[in-house]
Amino acid sequence: MILILVGENDFLIKEKIDSLIKEEKFYLSFKDKDFKENFKRIANSRLFGNEVCLIIKDIDKVELSEDFLNHFKNKKGVFIYQKKPETLIKKIKNLKIHYEIIEVHNLKFKKPQEFEEFLGEYLKENKIKLPQTILSSLSKIFITNPAILLNELKKIKFYKQNEPITKEELLNLIKWPTDSRIFEMIDDFLERKKADFILRLNREISIGTKIEQIIGFLYKTLLRIFLLQKAKSIKDEEKLGLNYFYKQRLKNYTKKFNEEEIKKIINNLAEIDRKYKKFLLKEEDIYYEILKILEK
Repeated sequence: MILILVGENDFLIKEKIDSLIKEEKFYLSFKDKDFKENFKRIANSRLFGNEVCLIIKDIDKVELSEDFLNHFKNKKGVFIYQKKPETLIKKIKNLKIHYEIIEVHNLKFKKPQEFEEFLGEYLKENKIKLPQTILSSLSKIFITNPAILLNELKKIKFYKQNEPITKEELLNLIKWPTDSRIFEMIDDFLERKKADFILRLNREISIGTKIEQIIGFLYKTLLRIFLLQKAKSIKDEEKLGLNYFYKQRLKNYTKKFNEEEIKKIINNLAEIDRKYKKFLLKEEDIYYEILKILEK
């Protein structure tokens, strides 16, 4: 019996193999110099087919012979392909070898909504219980690192023993991607998307971004939006020395805030920064002080 796995994502392929194959797994790659010798040794072993399952990868460009395929008439093997091997499937059918094809998701998403839909199905399939309200935020944060999120969820599931995972536990236990996404966090702040901002803020802190840096980024961004609002000409805008695309991005926010709103938020951030530097606020208190601004 041949199980054909089609996909490019190593994490999901390994996860699928672990869930389907209970025998001892022996991996072989056609790129290995001693592939033929290793294959013969395992294929001739009494354990092959009973206690050992052969998992063969790097075979997309290899034409498998009938003699090779006949080894799997009564024994189990897994073939990993990046694309569906139509020619191989025809050959297997002609040899009357039982087979099954499973297509594994490649974890490539153009939009967070696509990842969110996949995530919902994945959680259901793996019986991982998360608050539905948090899926949208997670899909935005992990869209470039989906495998990291899935791996973390599996670890939390084991820790929770299939019990529901709370939002607080997720924030405290999850390991965030190591690439900073501070600009997306600032967008969430400016859009007043509280749930998304909290998740990104936690993530930035967990990967080592200092809280004073976060305050500084927020302060400078809002100040630039304010100065763009006050600019009366293109020359005034050019004096700010901003990258063209970054400037256009900030100019979109000049229409979402009036002058008084921005001044108020800037003053609040300046006050938080002042208190922190004078040791009137602890680092853990700053977190809540920033959140208060979103609620005003």
